[in-house]
Amino acid sequence: MEEAVMPLRWRWPVYLLAAYPIVDYFMGIYPWGIIGHEWDKITFILFAIYALRSYMVNGRRKMYPTYKYILFLAVIGLGYILMDVGYMTVAFAGYQVDYMYMLLALTLPYIVAKEDIVPLLRFVVLTGLLMSMHGVYEYIIKAPVPAQWIPIGQSERTRVYSLFGSPNIFGSYTAFITPLAISFFVTEKERAQKLFYGAAALLSIATTVFSYTRGAWIGLVIGILVVTWLIDKRWTFVVIILAVLSTLFVHSIQVRIEQFLSPVYWSQTFNNGRIARWINAYDQMVANPFFGAGLGRYGGAIASRYFGVIYVDGYYAKTLAETGIIGLFAFVALLFAYARDVYRIWRKTVDPQMKVLIAGVFASILVLIAHNSIENVFEDSAMNMLFWLVGTLVLIYGEKMGVDRRV
Repeated sequence: MEEAVMPLRWRWPVYLLAAYPIVDYFMGIYPWGIIGHEWDKITFILFAIYALRSYMVNGRRKMYPTYKYILFLAVIGLGYILMDVGYMTVAFAGYQVDYMYMLLALTLPYIVAKEDIVPLLRFVVLTGLLMSMHGVYEYIIKAPVPAQWIPIGQSERTRVYSLFGSPNIFGSYTAFITPLAISFFVTEKERAQKLFYGAAALLSIATTVFSYTRGAWIGLVIGILVVTWLIDKRWTFVVIILAVLSTLFVHSIQVRIEQFLSPVYWSQTFNNGRIARWINAYDQMVANPFFGAGLGRYGGAIASRYFGVIYVDGYYAKTLAETGIIGLFAFVALLFAYARDVYRIWRKTVDPQMKVLIAGVFASILVLIAHNSIENVFEDSAMNMLFWLVGTLVLIYGEKMGVDRRV
């Protein structure tokens, strides 16, 4: 018998989460000023209250290792707040950025029903299609790019950024959407639906390219390689050939790669670029190896807001600087458990459609895990939330289907 979840009439906010980038943008526009960008936090509080009530009435649910790691990391995060009482406001803000959306994942099994899983994934892809269409439109009209997104000595026709305002995050988002769109394209039988998801995949790929974000390109290639390998290995070799040909013959891609390989680029990145920032993050950790500088203290949005500290350009480097070896190890262990749990459910799923869709989710998760190594992707609320949403939907599916939870 399926465990009770939130009634259908109260579950609609989770669909807003699936369309997060668009919803968050419009919630920041008048007349929503009272709620504004806090709508997701209100949603989390409501879900948490319902989940706690359900827990008290129906008892504890069986948990995948991912949930246990989230709880462990959340408790460690509270310890970091208590260790920094002099800057508790900063530490709490850092905690919110780093841990809130993974905590939201703990409430979803009490909210989402089995019949919601595929529609929610469809909603994520639909939102991605709309965003990609906007990105292509920006590329066509040569939308002006803010100066901070044009590296010194480089020039691009334009870099698309859509509602995110950042080409780096927008590129990460569309790279994340691509494997999901491919998986729906493969599973759909009706021609109209197949064309719809095929367009979503192609436009997501094009928009990722138009973002001119090399980290997103790497994530995109990883995502497409993984999803094709899990669905049909023959397509993986086609993808490899297309990637090589694009590198050799697509001028804009060729230019960005040549810039990356140039001595000038490496000189800049060692002097005041990404690698210099990673070294500075390491130095922050060395001052307190086990616990770091403290939540919100270095390398991210909170540190920039309160202390004027520059971004590190690498979420793992930021995590190392702020939470030390213990915090980074715990976070990486969580990501490993999350990806492993989703993969195990894929491997043991017998339903053909769900097996392909889970392959898409697994590949999308790997896109963001990879891109976070050279970009603070999880600093963006939409990316952080979507990462935990899609994988948690798979965990919920595994729970409903009785897939084992072995560590």
